[in-house]
Amino acid sequence: MSQVKKSSHRDFYYDTIILAGGESRRFGCDKCDFEFNGKTMLQRVIENFEKPIIVTGKHRKTNGIEVIDCGKGPVNAVLKALSYVSQDRVFITGCDFPFITRKLTDYICSKNFDIVMPILDYPQPLLGCYSVKILKQFLPYITSFQQLIGKSSTYLIGTNELSMIDLSLRSLKNINNPNDLLDNRIFFSKSVIII
Repeated sequence: MSQVKKSSHRDFYYDTIILAGGESRRFGCDKCDFEFNGKTMLQRVIENFEKPIIVTGKHRKTNGIEVIDCGKGPVNAVLKALSYVSQDRVFITGCDFPFITRKLTDYICSKNFDIVMPILDYPQPLLGCYSVKILKQFLPYITSFQQLIGKSSTYLIGTNELSMIDLSLRSLKNINNPNDLLDNRIFFSKSVIII
């Protein structure tokens, strides 16, 4: 199945699921196909991973394993994609994090918790690393990734800690409309462990 590049500073592996099937209502057009500086938002996310699993509502030109979803939200999309995962951990993100870096995802997935995600003004479950076992156990019974928080060992990584990886915190920037590309606000937070 898919296997991502081994990190040069850690001895761990994880697969990646990229959610690219939303309706982009706030954006005004398909944000995955939105292009700036010569690349689409989806291309910017994909280029960080060797063989990502891309869950989409339509066929896209990608270098990953493409899974066509029926459009029933992130929980169902990830459930469908889990059959393509070969590692014990999986990083989950969307095409709306176009500045994500491999350095950031390696750092998030290096934490020894079942559920790891950044906390900005609120937890970011669609920018997180998960135990596949925990996802298979709980996803069939929840409707939102927020409901996973605290179901197993959880680490919410604050921006104070993440700024050691990305001083500007640009890699955490979520783009929900074109104006977000110009918004430089940063929310500061401390890390939290939930056992």
